[in-house]
Amino acid sequence: MKTALFIAFFLIATLAPAQNSQRSSQQPPPPSAQAGAQKPGTGQSSKKDEPEKEHIVTAQETKELFQSVDEILHFASKDTLLPIKHPVKKAMVSRAEVEKYVGTKFEDDADRIRFERSELVLKKFGLLPRQFNLHDFLIKLLGEQVAGYYDEKTKTINLLNWVALDLQKPVMAHELTHALQDQSFDLEKMVKKEEEIEKRGPEDPNALIKIDEESTCRTAIMEGQAMIVLLDYILAPGGKSVQTSPEFVDIMQAQMEKKGDSPIFESAPLLLREELTFPYSEGMKFVRDLLVAGGKELAFTKVLERMPTTTREIMEPQEYLAGRHISPLLLPDFSFLKKDYEAFDAGAVGEIDVSILLKQYTEEEIAKRLTPDWRGGAYYAVGRRGVKPSDLNSSAHIGLIYLSKWAGEKAAEEFSKIYASALPGRYNKVNPEPLTQNPLGWTKYLTSDGPVFILQVKNLVIAIESFDDATASKIAEAALKQMDRDSGPKVVAQTQK
Repeated sequence: MKTALFIAFFLIATLAPAQNSQRSSQQPPPPSAQAGAQKPGTGQSSKKDEPEKEHIVTAQETKELFQSVDEILHFASKDTLLPIKHPVKKAMVSRAEVEKYVGTKFEDDADRIRFERSELVLKKFGLLPRQFNLHDFLIKLLGEQVAGYYDEKTKTINLLNWVALDLQKPVMAHELTHALQDQSFDLEKMVKKEEEIEKRGPEDPNALIKIDEESTCRTAIMEGQAMIVLLDYILAPGGKSVQTSPEFVDIMQAQMEKKGDSPIFESAPLLLREELTFPYSEGMKFVRDLLVAGGKELAFTKVLERMPTTTREIMEPQEYLAGRHISPLLLPDFSFLKKDYEAFDAGAVGEIDVSILLKQYTEEEIAKRLTPDWRGGAYYAVGRRGVKPSDLNSSAHIGLIYLSKWAGEKAAEEFSKIYASALPGRYNKVNPEPLTQNPLGWTKYLTSDGPVFILQVKNLVIAIESFDDATASKIAEAALKQMDRDSGPKVVAQTQK
């Protein structure tokens, strides 16, 4: 599922924990951290509880910060082994300028276009509330969360004039890492082919499926490397680094998972919280593990030459290090749907997506246990021709096909039952229908969006939603025929370079 966007932005929710990671591992918070606490029995709060007036970075402060750019750029270059090929332009921007930039990104950003096209499908999956306004929420979220960004088009690092001064230099370390990545690998060129596929839409669903996980992995590498440099920059005064003290990544990740002072981010649906932090959190852990296993060359240069292709490799770095790769689970020929339906959306359902689905549908412990058994997934959504519901959040006219591959029959059976048990949380009036003349052996449920069919055959789960029985049979038969031909996604051992 395509949910990562705006990779150039650096979320401030990931920064405050980084600043405190070294201190929190060695000593408790200083007394000043509780200075503004309400005194027992007084019913009054200290003046320190009152919101402080936002400080806007002055011209003199900007000048001093800019004088640090070359020094921090050299630090990042030494830390990553990525060479400095030319100076980096820099700018201090205001909220109004950031809002204008965000507005422009929302106009033509391929990820945003794809994400908003997928919004209704995500609601049908139960991953977003029905009345949720994705566009407006993302605007608010970026207004709260963005701490800085590197613009690959103008080759400029942009600092924000309302971000606290003590956070500005770590932000620079992060964003200057993106500048170095760009100088060696051309970030804009790297995503151009994928953007063209995204903008063409779901007419070729397998094209979208092939790039979905690769795009998410690339984002995780870029942000993970930048997070490691940020941590190294913070740790450097104490003579430490992630390579010598890898435990700081775990400390930081634990702090990132705690609730903080980000009300908009914390109010976000689970899907957004998990997907938006995945590149920073899991990407950071992945790069850390490569750094420990093979040093800086593997973690910062070789990995960019041989990218992981599935989020499984990011979440389980030993799979990447061993050269084990799971090919995309491609869809069979569904051209027989074109008479009554038009393509609406399509994409991969990777290990990170399954993790989120399971956390949404069941207990977190079950999600952690079952997620590693993922072996492939894809979805295809079509819209019934000529149907335009007055309620933009209605999904009854959207037919959804979800194929999910697992390590074995037992895991597939468990996932099938969990998926079925989650239907009442997604649709109104869910009722199982008694089995009558059902040669395929599916379980059928009647819902407010129409029938839902769930079929498990060996290690494949097929969910078919909002189609009539005859069409559902054709869909299931096409999926099973392809399963017989392919015998599922094969795990391919790649030779390490």
